[in-house]
Amino acid sequence: MKMLIVAVDSHQYQATLRFGSEVAKALSADTTLLGVLKKGQKGKGLQSAVDTAAQELADLGLTARVRIDANQPQQIVVTELERDTYDLVAVGAPDSQQISHALLGLVSSIERAANFVLVVKGDRPNLSRVLICSSGTEYSRLPVQTGADVASGAGAQVTLLHVLDPMPIMYTGLERMEQTMAEFLQTDTEQAKEVKWALRTVQAQCKLVELELRRGIVGDEILRESEVGDYDLIVLGSSRSGAGLARVLLGDVTGGLIIHAQRPVLVVRSRS
Repeated sequence: MKMLIVAVDSHQYQATLRFGSEVAKALSADTTLLGVLKKGQKGKGLQSAVDTAAQELADLGLTARVRIDANQPQQIVVTELERDTYDLVAVGAPDSQQISHALLGLVSSIERAANFVLVVKGDRPNLSRVLICSSGTEYSRLPVQTGADVASGAGAQVTLLHVLDPMPIMYTGLERMEQTMAEFLQTDTEQAKEVKWALRTVQAQCKLVELELRRGIVGDEILRESEVGDYDLIVLGSSRSGAGLARVLLGDVTGGLIIHAQRPVLVVRSRS
């Protein structure tokens, strides 16, 4: 696994380096730490933070390289991805909603070259709780496996989440909801089979695993569960099928989560 951690000289770079390094440790990744300076800035604080992160990875026996450059972040990242091949790229997300389109554009550019994109949001000092989202299709197998790999390497607790179609209006009340969930797992549908496969896969690698089934709008339910469970990381897929990357910059669900989630999001690109 080759990983690129991009730290832009802003208030977010320390959180990006910390959390990106936690993921690198979990995956035993060969890591390049790329510090991005704004033109005209010396960036002593950024240089020191990047060097410290690299040393911490090296102390664990992991390969860690340091590179500092000055230019527009998207241009620097694209150039680096043309220069070398990476499986996973981590970038920090600024808080301002005004540049959300630019963030999705950067993530979309990364996704063309790397299978995995980690968007670091907020400041999560630990990687102890992971939310893995399964779509109930074969396209979610790589995201599920990747999430299990990260959680296992970090020794994290996992919740596997699958969102069912919204409940028909005639079915109300918690008791009926729970009954419907149990019935779903007992069915022989492809969706149920994939969720059960995902659960077995995660349980084989991780010690603490829970299955959470929800009904409703997929993006809304993922956000709701992420807040209720106070997870450190959300893992979900992004398919290249259909309209591909041209569809509203990564699609409604993935793009919406990248913008609105208040915690890191790992986007795993489907091979299909």
